Amino acid sequence: MAAASPSEQTGQRRSKRDAIVEAAARLIRAEGVHAASISELIRASDASAGTIYHHFANKNDIVAAVAQAAVVDPLERMLSQREATGASPGQLLRMIVGAVMGGDVESALIVQLWAGSSRDPHLKEIVRSRMAAVHEGLTRELAAWLRLQGEPNADARAIHLAHVTMGQAMGLLAERTILTDLDRDAYLDEAARLLDAAASVAAS
Repeated sequence: MAAASPSEQTGQRRSKRDAIVEAAARLIRAEGVHAASISELIRASDASAGTIYHHFANKNDIVAAVAQAAVVDPLERMLSQREATGASPGQLLRMIVGAVMGGDVESALIVQLWAGSSRDPHLKEIVRSRMAAVHEGLTRELAAWLRLQGEPNADARAIHLAHVTMGQAMGLLAERTILTDLDRDAYLDEAARLLDAAASVAAS
């Protein structure tokens, strides 16, 4: 039997790594970050402890990979499709929520990741650093929009508006997880209107 080529070996390693990340995502989604123990991952991913530690240094490294694959990458792809021509806070809110509701990002998984991060300072820092690129993308869009509104401090204000916009999106996702009958469209309309009105008034 012929030995696997280097490209095939790379694909196999990536496949094993992806299987571990997907198993961790299932555990976290269902039971929270605490459920993604190494022993449970061995069972859920059908991987040995040696294989897991070959790809990841520890549990937090695995959780960070879940956050990257399930939250950060889809949002970065969404923002990369734009050319920083400027989007209002309300428009960006709709884009983020649209990515989640479209299945690119899972709201239940986001809530569990955020909850786990709130209890583990080290994990919080890891997730925060992973989300930094998304925040930078939001900031670029908002700065361009604020400049179009004539805001003299566009760059500084955009940083804070990016936090507010993402916070509003995460709040909607958390509330929707609990209130399954929440009228998402009505909520989104009001939240987007409030964000844009507040930002426009401050800029004028």
